Amino acid sequence: MVIALSQADLAVRFFAPNREQAVVNHAAGRPMAETRNIMDEAARIARGQIQPLEALNAAEFDAIVFPGGFGAAKNLTSFASDGANAKLFDDVKAAVLPFVLAHKPVVALCAAPLVLGLIAKEAGIQGARITFGHAAEGQAMIAALEQWGQQHVETPVEQACVDRTHRFVSAPAYMYGAATLKTGVCLLPGRRGWFAKLVVILLPRGKPNFIQELPP
Repeated sequence: MVIALSQADLAVRFFAPNREQAVVNHAAGRPMAETRNIMDEAARIARGQIQPLEALNAAEFDAIVFPGGFGAAKNLTSFASDGANAKLFDDVKAAVLPFVLAHKPVVALCAAPLVLGLIAKEAGIQGARITFGHAAEGQAMIAALEQWGQQHVETPVEQACVDRTHRFVSAPAYMYGAATLKTGVCLLPGRRGWFAKLVVILLPRGKPNFIQELPP
């Protein structure tokens, strides 16, 4: 995602929750007896250029993007422990709600559409179109999403689900077990895939090619 946004000449700044997280050994599939700071861990991907989520001011940005991964289920939301009774963590809710209320695009990949479903619920939105990909590979998340009053839209791995009304963009990515870099068209410059559509959505108003994808 970072590469794709950079290829589209979109300026990116990184933010992460500044709190402790339980550590999971993904090779063994089990929790570990230690904690680590979420922002410190995220700083490796951001090459150190990162700020605490509390510093995010929605007025300074055109959109917010959540790249996904298992952290969306345990660090952005409590879904990993609470399932359909999950909530957004307070710092995540405070960061994303202003984007929703200002009708700015909110983009979520992989498991991060959990954030879309929960923030839609918090904002009193019903029937938002959101995807986790194929029903067979995200059953628990889809069931929770629908319980929260939102609509799941089955979407192929190389495409995205765009809710034009609420300016939500979601894409399944590695929710598909068969996902590969080859199917991740967002990383391939010059390809006309879902990311080309996403870029148009994210471009600020006033730029010549911000056209037709979403209503103003």
